[in-house]
Amino acid sequence: PITSNITNQAKNVYNNHILPFAKGDVFYMFSDGIIDQFGGKEDKKFLSKRLKQLLIDINMLSMNEQRRIITNTFNSWKGINEQVDDILVVGVRNT
Repeated sequence: PITSNITNQAKNVYNNHILPFAKGDVFYMFSDGIIDQFGGKEDKKFLSKRLKQLLIDINMLSMNEQRRIITNTFNSWKGINEQVDDILVVGVRNT
């Protein structure tokens, strides 16, 4: 981890995990920037529960369409609020 060098608490033990990934499977990774964004009618955080539901709802669509929906949903949620952090959402489909 990046902070281990800063705090002199190096962590040298890592575990590798191999997960089965079948044809048609999709997995996602995301930073906390998207879930920490304030917005919506009550100016609350987007939260992981909302993002996970969005991904469940759109996972069968093409990756380009998913990107469009995620971007539009985020921008709509954010509204006039400033973006609070950098945002990363990565989706991978096994074809």
